[in-house]
Amino acid sequence: MNVNALKQGIKDLAPAYFALPMSTGIITIASHILGYTTISEILYYINNAELIVLSLLLIARLILFFPDFLSDLGSHAEGAGFLTIVAAMCIFGTKSIMMKHNLTAAVAGWTFAFVVWVALIYSFFLFITFKKDKPTLETGINGSWLLFVVSAQALSISGNTVAAHFNFPTQMVLFVTVTFYLLGVLFYIIIIGLIFYRTTFFPMLPEEFRPSYWINMGAAAISTLAGATLIKSMAGVEEFQDLIPIIKLFTMLFWISGTWWIPVIGFMELWKRKAIKINYGAGYWSLVFPLGVYTVCTWLMAEVLHFDFLKVIPEYSIYVAWLAWLITYFKMGHTIFTSLHPSHTGERATHRT
Repeated sequence: MNVNALKQGIKDLAPAYFALPMSTGIITIASHILGYTTISEILYYINNAELIVLSLLLIARLILFFPDFLSDLGSHAEGAGFLTIVAAMCIFGTKSIMMKHNLTAAVAGWTFAFVVWVALIYSFFLFITFKKDKPTLETGINGSWLLFVVSAQALSISGNTVAAHFNFPTQMVLFVTVTFYLLGVLFYIIIIGLIFYRTTFFPMLPEEFRPSYWINMGAAAISTLAGATLIKSMAGVEEFQDLIPIIKLFTMLFWISGTWWIPVIGFMELWKRKAIKINYGAGYWSLVFPLGVYTVCTWLMAEVLHFDFLKVIPEYSIYVAWLAWLITYFKMGHTIFTSLHPSHTGERATHRT
């Protein structure tokens, strides 16, 4: 193993690399709810291993290369990627409850995610607000900004799931989780408008179409999932009954939005692949995650809104999510191997988007 290559890999660890356990975690949950028990069990332990390894690498980066970490956090193009940590920990807590009834892990996951969310979201926003030299909208914004939405909705979903197993006051829990949900809605309205403006009114070269643009769909899908989760949690709680019709409408709206984005982003991905050679980067896990969360959100929305005819979609989309996960995992493994053993290829690969 090339020690220098390992140190360089830690230094260059992509802020959005926790999209890897996000993707594995949500596909674990999708496999579980669709009844693929063996696959979900295997993915469960792979997901835990990913979180451990990436956490150790991030700690090493904080200790050894803290200036590089701060530089990334203050970057318009990269900083929002750190919010994948929040979503990954929330998904960890949710699957721990669903599959293992591990309340301790679930509470720890949500608490840690909340603390990290507060630290990151304000740090990133203040860093980019007070920067003297700022990029243009054309170069400064990309799909990773929608992790503002994903992280807030992940906290809402996980909060409802965890709280259901404790004797917390229901009204207080729902107030907190509805707050995160509505904050996610607000972020989506603001950010998707900016992204739509950037993609339609500025030139976009193939290499500028980052995999993070798949979060256009993923953010809408996780908002659908958060809404469906809230509808279930609000059932029978008198104080929140008036909100249920509104959240049902938002849930359908976000599902329609996410579904609309799929062919748009799909065509753009094909356009990029025809124009330039594609190499693996951590950002490609931002492609896998939306496929998994779209599967889960469609299933749960169909369940809570009694649209059983929609359940045929996740029954097939799960295969697409598995395939995307396998292909990306293979490419990641090959890239890591060649970067740590450059003598086999004569070159060092990059893990960045």
